[in-house]
Amino acid sequence: MQFLHLILANKRIEALNNSILEAKHVQFLDLQNNNIVDIAVLTQFANLVKLNVSKNKIKAVTIFGNDDVFPNLKWLDLSNNKYTELTGFKCPKLEVLDIGFNKLEKINESWVGHPNIRVLKTVDNKFKSIQIFKDMPKLEELYIEANVVSSIVGYETMPKLRRLHMRRNRIEKFEDELPPHESLTYINLRGNKVSDLAQVEKLYVTFPNLVDINVLGNPVEKSLPSFNLLIAEVLIKNPKVKRFSKVEITDQNKLEAVYLAKYRWTKAEEERKRKEEEERKKAEAEAANAE
Repeated sequence: MQFLHLILANKRIEALNNSILEAKHVQFLDLQNNNIVDIAVLTQFANLVKLNVSKNKIKAVTIFGNDDVFPNLKWLDLSNNKYTELTGFKCPKLEVLDIGFNKLEKINESWVGHPNIRVLKTVDNKFKSIQIFKDMPKLEELYIEANVVSSIVGYETMPKLRRLHMRRNRIEKFEDELPPHESLTYINLRGNKVSDLAQVEKLYVTFPNLVDINVLGNPVEKSLPSFNLLIAEVLIKNPKVKRFSKVEITDQNKLEAVYLAKYRWTKAEEERKRKEEEERKKAEAEAANAE
């Protein structure tokens, strides 16, 4: 009976030689936290569904861009290695890809997106834009924490994107009149530089189904006297929000938003009536003077 899982994590492996081919039938291979530089021999593992080679010293991942290799691979972790360039991935069944913690900045011309990836993790790299992840029609979750992104432009090429994690980037504001995106429900902007609620409110127009927003560590978090008041302001503009900056929205929050909106409406009405009365008295005075 053949085994389907092979776990060789934390074994201080320096190199993969042909002896590993005795296990080329496995579907799950865990080689994380070794000292492996070259993984070319793994192209003969045609049955692989899940491959973890994170925390090694891999210098090139171009094997994943070759035709006819890894035909069944669905899950791939290449994080924490030594390659310096984002290259293309064929792997026709690939759904989950982690390329984080590689300080990636260069993009090879072979990278053209991927038709089937659903989850992409690219934490702690040096990418400046999410536009490089275009042509990914099935992408549902993008984790691009700790890069150098200053704009959310690019999401429009990801029609199924539901979760956008952009913690610790360089976002200060959002462009006006961005194309609407119906699928996104969660955005994490923690640790960016968004300064005021007017910027946050743009997101409600762009992402009408947004229900979970995180702006902790942004200047906007301290823009009002209390956090509850900030939540109330958010709910007035977008009552669909269910979670704000890691806080679940309660009935009390909703009630405070209603009271705040009513108070503002009452004050606005009083001001409107006061101005109308001033205009009326002014008109009467002018009419009397005309006589």
